[in-house]
Amino acid sequence: MFIIRFILVGFLVGLVLPSQAKDIEPVHYAYSNYLGSGVYHTTGQDVTLINLPFSLALGKKGAITYGLRLPVSLGFFDFSFEDIPDLDLPDSVGTFSFTPGIQFNYQYTKNLVIESYLDLGYARNLTTNRNVLIHSGGISSLYSFMINKYDSIWASRIYYAGYDGHNYDAGDLYAAIQVGIDTGLPIKYQLFGYIFQPRVFATAFWYFTEVDFDLSIKSTQSALEESKVTLSNSFEFGVTIKFDKTIGYSWAEIDTIGLGYRFSKNINVVRLLFTFPI
Repeated sequence: MFIIRFILVGFLVGLVLPSQAKDIEPVHYAYSNYLGSGVYHTTGQDVTLINLPFSLALGKKGAITYGLRLPVSLGFFDFSFEDIPDLDLPDSVGTFSFTPGIQFNYQYTKNLVIESYLDLGYARNLTTNRNVLIHSGGISSLYSFMINKYDSIWASRIYYAGYDGHNYDAGDLYAAIQVGIDTGLPIKYQLFGYIFQPRVFATAFWYFTEVDFDLSIKSTQSALEESKVTLSNSFEFGVTIKFDKTIGYSWAEIDTIGLGYRFSKNINVVRLLFTFPI
């Protein structure tokens, strides 16, 4: 069964004015499926991606379930959430990425699930006609427990992601550890016939090596210069509501809606959440 969730995301890339988009090479858009969804803002610059995390469940054998990961991301250089009320939709796609992979989930105990994945994909900057090859893998544990009447999930993840230029010299690789807790409040409400539970979460990321981003910015002399922003850790907290039953159709299911705020040096992120936030 295909599961499609539409997530509007922003991503940490160097962006100049729309008329100069043809000059930029934000190769790190290749990380769109791994650094997390949200509206990213750094050094006064933004870019917006629409992330479509397609997936296909293949089967189950004993305690193991397995399936295909088929995420697609589209990037728009001249579009942000401020344009939505005016219906000022972008007229061209700036970036495209597709990172198919396989995923295995192992129900180790009643409360503990071990997840693993391996991706190999492709991304293209349509403004420069350059391509990168993407590879990523990781393993996670999700442990469910109760704190008094508060049902909680402790998530621990370790993963890596990298890219290599196709027929040109470019490349980068990073690995990270993520830990976090997601806790449900012991109350439930009803909205439009759907019963939901308010939840809160907090999470942190640590990167084994700093992730570098070369940003094209305007100097005081109105000339383009390169400015490097590095990412060594980040933190996030937020709130979600989790529905008892999924909303939508089998091919477009949503069971969580929420809002998160991620921050680090030179980075401020407002995330719109439509899945488990950690």
